[in-house]
Amino acid sequence: MKVEKISDVKVKIDVLRPQPTIGMGNPAIFVKAEKADDKAYSNLTTVSADFAEDSAVYKKAAAVFAQANAPKTLHVIKYEEGKIADAAAAYFFEDWHFALLAEFEAVDALALSNMIEEQEFKLFVVQVANATDLAAMQDNEATIGLVHPLDEALDGALIGNAASLPVGSITWKFRSNFIGITAQKMTVLELAAVHAIHGIAYIEKAGIPQTSEGTTLSGEYIDALHGTHWVKANMESGIQHVLSTTDKLSFDARGIDLLNATASNILETAFQQGIILMDGEGKGDYSVTTLAREDLDPADIVARNYKGLSFNYKRSGAIHTVEVTGTVEV
Repeated sequence: MKVEKISDVKVKIDVLRPQPTIGMGNPAIFVKAEKADDKAYSNLTTVSADFAEDSAVYKKAAAVFAQANAPKTLHVIKYEEGKIADAAAAYFFEDWHFALLAEFEAVDALALSNMIEEQEFKLFVVQVANATDLAAMQDNEATIGLVHPLDEALDGALIGNAASLPVGSITWKFRSNFIGITAQKMTVLELAAVHAIHGIAYIEKAGIPQTSEGTTLSGEYIDALHGTHWVKANMESGIQHVLSTTDKLSFDARGIDLLNATASNILETAFQQGIILMDGEGKGDYSVTTLAREDLDPADIVARNYKGLSFNYKRSGAIHTVEVTGTVEV
């Protein structure tokens, strides 16, 4: 079930190998209820007006808002029994980007994971007690799997700590010092089992509590996907703004040049934030192509449908491991 957005702009990004919208750090906590609903909250006090302090929703929200980089808005989405995907679809275009479960249930987790996977936009963060609980969702690119005792909301803390920082400015490995979360003691074999399914644990390295990896269950890096989502969302909203605020975007060099400039500005911002690689000259490694009117299908011109805008960029990536070679002289 693909959720369709009301828009005059459609952006499709093909990720080649090798190779600001509002709310891109906001979470939505999904909780089972008698009737589907969505409500946004600005702080823990407003959450407490609707949910008791011993409730799963309140505890998850508390973990989000306790972190230093907490989002300005948190959504709570209620869903009916067996209809979590329907609720996600109904409220998909509200200003949230990361889905969380108030309480883990395998059936609901799989349904929400698969639904968000199909959209190729937004991310699901699921926390389980054992790595084997992630097996059903293995290889889902849009799902982040955390392995941690369920009495602490590592999923909420991770989103509160990392998600609202400028997209592209961080890697999700090494996120550290979560408030209210205890680093787990794991053997090498136990951690290897978590990483084998592309899960993430919260452990201590060099005396610092931190996330052990930064990937989704497919092995793709979270910052790379978040960056792709940022570019897609901002390209759509930027071009839609041009269409909506320009009295007439003429189907000639003037209108086409404006589209080119809009796309270029968005990619330059993406470069400045760290989404796009820096080339050998210190510039963003991206390009924008716009075809002239005479190079387009006459039928599209008659239909006023411009299909000549395209772009590409190289992801900046991040350093996650280092190998050092040294020599000793005697």
